[in-house]
Amino acid sequence: MAYFLQPLLAMVRNPRLPDSEARRRRAQTRGILISALGYATALGVVVLTARLWHSPLSLSVLAELAAATAGVLAGLYLMAATGATRWIRSWDPHFVYLPMLATVFLLNLYMRVVPDARWVLVHGWLGSLGLVAGFGAVWPLLGLTALYLATYLWVASSSPAFYLRQELVVIFAVAFASVMCSVASERFRRQRERSKQLARQLEDANRRLADLALRDPLTGVYNRRYLEEFLTQQIARAQRQHTPLVVAMVDLDDFKLYNDTQGHLAGDELLRRVAEVMGASIRRSDVVARYGGEEFTVVLVDTDPHDGARVLERIRSAVASLPVPGTDLMPWGAVTVSAGVACYPHDGATARELLARADDALYRAKILGKNRVEFASTPGPAAPAPEGTRVAPDLPRG
Repeated sequence: MAYFLQPLLAMVRNPRLPDSEARRRRAQTRGILISALGYATALGVVVLTARLWHSPLSLSVLAELAAATAGVLAGLYLMAATGATRWIRSWDPHFVYLPMLATVFLLNLYMRVVPDARWVLVHGWLGSLGLVAGFGAVWPLLGLTALYLATYLWVASSSPAFYLRQELVVIFAVAFASVMCSVASERFRRQRERSKQLARQLEDANRRLADLALRDPLTGVYNRRYLEEFLTQQIARAQRQHTPLVVAMVDLDDFKLYNDTQGHLAGDELLRRVAEVMGASIRRSDVVARYGGEEFTVVLVDTDPHDGARVLERIRSAVASLPVPGTDLMPWGAVTVSAGVACYPHDGATARELLARADDALYRAKILGKNRVEFASTPGPAAPAPEGTRVAPDLPRG
């Protein structure tokens, strides 16, 4: 049996499945296996009753009952293990009602073979309701209960010892208990759904808080803390995969002059607009972070120096085209940025080295006249930098 179940268990534990789907399949298959114990108990009741009441029950009939039970369980197990339950999720989201229909069929099949066992087996329905507590809604469960008791009465009417008043007493007792179980199941289900909803809200809130902790509150781009973690991870990835990486320090030119003439609120709005333009100029895999003040850092993953120069020139041009008030007072007649660029692995092998080389190149871009992109070293003989981009000469600070 373990040999045949191994492929099915592999389906349930498939590592490529989303965690939520894998948990769903495990829970459903576990429920089917637990119900198998209940059916085995019911078959034991059938055999015991047949012996005590001397009812005819041959081995071939017992084998047919066992085969029918195994077939139904195998079908339900396959549905749960392979994810085929998605076809019935619109009316059976937790895979409860279809197994309960199987219970109606199998219990009545047992009672039809050995009618004297019905007074014991009828209470098996209460066990089934207990098994699905918290997953079934009240009205579907009451409908299934009515179906089960109707078929029970139909099977009992064919028994030689049928006595209507006695059967009605049994039906009333089971119906009353079933109503109580269904109402309790509905209450548990609502509490369970509420708990799941609160858990999702808490998870979303924690995710938002974690994201806020890594974002600059003014511009909305990532902050320096996230930048350092991201850059360290990308350098390790570049080392493993032997891919290039570009790190650029981008600084607004004459930002103090803009703040003094337009005011701090206008300066904050300018920072937000510049951050937005920079974010729109890169890919989703790249990162813009506010390094401090009016200085930003751009990390371009899987990017060679030549392509990095094109992206940074696009950023420089896009910022210079920003329609913001007060640009007529700026030295260039527009808002401009200067950028210093360092490339992995030519300019450094760690985040600190790359940031330092990029900062040096930025300083040189300022010395050389601003509104330009300067590289810490040559972008490479096979891929020269675009026109307008400069390689920073060695200029001392101070």
